[in-house]
Amino acid sequence: MKNVEACEVWKSSVVLESISADNQDRKPASSVQVLQRIIKEKGPRAMWSGCSARMVEGCLSGAVLLSSKEAFRKVLTSSPVIRERFAPATIGFVAGACGGACQAVVMTPCSLLVTATAAGAGGGNVMRAASDIWGRKGIPGFYRGSKAVAARQATNWASRQGFTELIRPRIKLGGIPGEIVAGCLGGAVSCWNTPFEVARIHLQTHSFSGSSDDRASGEEHHTMLETMDEIVKKCGVGGLFTGVGPRIIQSCYQTVFLVTIPRILESS
Repeated sequence: MKNVEACEVWKSSVVLESISADNQDRKPASSVQVLQRIIKEKGPRAMWSGCSARMVEGCLSGAVLLSSKEAFRKVLTSSPVIRERFAPATIGFVAGACGGACQAVVMTPCSLLVTATAAGAGGGNVMRAASDIWGRKGIPGFYRGSKAVAARQATNWASRQGFTELIRPRIKLGGIPGEIVAGCLGGAVSCWNTPFEVARIHLQTHSFSGSSDDRASGEEHHTMLETMDEIVKKCGVGGLFTGVGPRIIQSCYQTVFLVTIPRILESS
């Protein structure tokens, strides 16, 4: 899942660039410019900063998602009443939402550390960034933005699972290629929830940056909705979709691996 890590760093860096540009009252760089700058200034290896945190997240969150999502789906499909009254796409939405919400327990601290290292916290070192957050905030510091993560993950997998199920019968291409195309399209459409991810990065930024005066002022205690409202006031609605390009690539990749391939293996 190394490609996912690179997309995560790229996506987070684009949003962090938007935050930095807003603070400096300048025009933010585009997604492509941010990618070029990371590689030019820090080298290609910088695309995998926070890799250790991402590996822990990948191992645990993937297991949590697959086990919980498939468990919910099997429970729902085992009921004749539910099977008769609800379409597979609806069941997919519900199972995906439940599985995604379960992921938040693991993903919130790991996402925080990936974003922190992408921003250069702890000198780009995961353990130093984690130690700094622990020293200043304790365990609650690692769960800053947890509601945004839960909302993102629930809608992520509800959409990825549900839209893939909805698109699959409409794809004329048969077999495994058709399944992969359906997964890619389902993943791309699921990025409608990018505002949750942008809010998550804005919220978590306060856990590892800002002066003590900023933290004391209560600025970091904004709720998810307050943060989204503030972004709209400063940048317009488009500000909520900052970094959507890298996120679409990431989402297509993840949907194929965690929705399409399990379905192919199950039916084989």
